[in-house]
Amino acid sequence: MEMSVKQHVKKLLINREHNLLVDFCEKDKRYWQEVRFRLYDIDEKIRWPAIETVARLMERWWRKGQEERVRNYIRTLFWSMTDESGGIGWSSPQTVAEIIAVIPALIDPYGSMMIAHTIDEPPLVKGCLWGIGRLGKLISDSVYFFKDKVFSVFQSEDVETLGLAAWAMGEVRFEPSLPLLKKLLHHEESLSIYISGEFKIKSLREWSLEAIAKIKEILS
Repeated sequence: MEMSVKQHVKKLLINREHNLLVDFCEKDKRYWQEVRFRLYDIDEKIRWPAIETVARLMERWWRKGQEERVRNYIRTLFWSMTDESGGIGWSSPQTVAEIIAVIPALIDPYGSMMIAHTIDEPPLVKGCLWGIGRLGKLISDSVYFFKDKVFSVFQSEDVETLGLAAWAMGEVRFEPSLPLLKKLLHHEESLSIYISGEFKIKSLREWSLEAIAKIKEILS
């Protein structure tokens, strides 16, 4: 029995067959529609590969000279973060960041826009922090510009939020965050962060220590 598009997309995402799925998205708009739907899947093992697949499709469009098509899609992601969209695009910050990661030319203006649209929004702040970490040094100027708002996140009592913030500061090599990172060293609670296709589980103390080490590395 032939699989439905929905079943086929799910299988390809679980198996992380991004390039093959991109091929299907280009040939059949039903696949592209389903991948976009999967950006909001509650199963992280489906949602994260969907985010990566979208970015790879954008990269292919970009290489083919379809820059405006890519920008138009990014605009829809930002629109999904607004009240006017009728919902919260809670995977949109991560998707914007992943697209910039594979097309670095888009860092201006979309890197700063990603922070501006999400850092004050509770449902989106974790996605924002992951996006900052994913982009690392590439987004350092924007992190400095929004420094006060980024640092306000460290007042959170949510372990996952704090862990993402610590990891992100380490990836950016953001020296001004060192005092805040040191305050997290007594936390032994564990959390998971999606990095390079894997879910890494460490304590908040470990994430903070790693971030501190990365920052101090560039200072030595």
